[in-house]
Amino acid sequence: MSAYFALSLLFTILGMKLFIFLLKNTNLLKKKESINSIKKSCIQELHKDKQNTFTMGGVVMNIVLIVMTAAYYLYQGEVLWLNLFIVLYGSMGFIDDYIKIKKIRDGVKPREKLIGLVIISTLAVIFMAASGLFETELLIPFINKSLNISLIPYSLLMILLLTAATNSMNITDGLDGLALGIAILVLGFIGAAAWMLGNTSILYSVSMLLGICFGTLVFNRHPAQIFMGDTGSLFLGGAIGLFLIELNIPVWAFLIMVVCLWETLSVIIQLTSLRLRGKRVFLIAPYHHHLEKLGWKETRIVGLFWLITLVFCLIGYLALNSHGALEALI
Repeated sequence: MSAYFALSLLFTILGMKLFIFLLKNTNLLKKKESINSIKKSCIQELHKDKQNTFTMGGVVMNIVLIVMTAAYYLYQGEVLWLNLFIVLYGSMGFIDDYIKIKKIRDGVKPREKLIGLVIISTLAVIFMAASGLFETELLIPFINKSLNISLIPYSLLMILLLTAATNSMNITDGLDGLALGIAILVLGFIGAAAWMLGNTSILYSVSMLLGICFGTLVFNRHPAQIFMGDTGSLFLGGAIGLFLIELNIPVWAFLIMVVCLWETLSVIIQLTSLRLRGKRVFLIAPYHHHLEKLGWKETRIVGLFWLITLVFCLIGYLALNSHGALEALI
């Protein structure tokens, strides 16, 4: 597993260097004149110094995962099917990023993105159900009790989880290194859970993704040389959701993704308040931009959100180790 981590890290660093070189010296994914919108102008006010930062680093992340998955198949003779669905989420993000960059219009419309994510999530859940990769039983953290649910309602809940996980990671990806750092911590928890439960396929996939995330963070940390874009954030959100479902611990998403869920909730609260009251609750949503508007430094916000994620991942690990939880899962 360490070899897959090391190779993924190396390929990502080399791939990012090449990708940035191509973006600098060719017309590959060259940005057209920026699209004017109220939403974008608010963010541009805060991030004036980032207008010329390259984006779509998620392309390299997806390519490296494809290469490593192929290498795993050639060496182990096993297909890591979930990795292919992860790349599907990344492809959905690529479409959105490409439309924005080429100024065809202001990205994929929210309804179109939602439909696309639901379709991919539905295909993933159908595959997992047909392959026997999950049980229709929800284990509740710390309580060590489970809810027995029939296949169709459970599948619908998992589709909702996957759609929410991808969207929330997408919304969280707004500051240098923020989403990547959170993903690294969450994937670390998932790797520990997979090791405890003896799920080697997820362990190998997590090893690859951790290498990819650390390699990308080299270029995405403050000040970022390149952004992941939706190509990267949907890729990571989909991976986290899929792994939690296969490990039969989907409810743990409410613990380990607490920052992403709050970021999403802040957007929902803001939009609801604007529609019903005509007033803002936050200066800007999602919440990390609200803190920026209050004068917080970007690195301080990122550090705080990483710390919160670490604490909740540790809580999630304790919940996994609580009396009876492991026995119920195994």
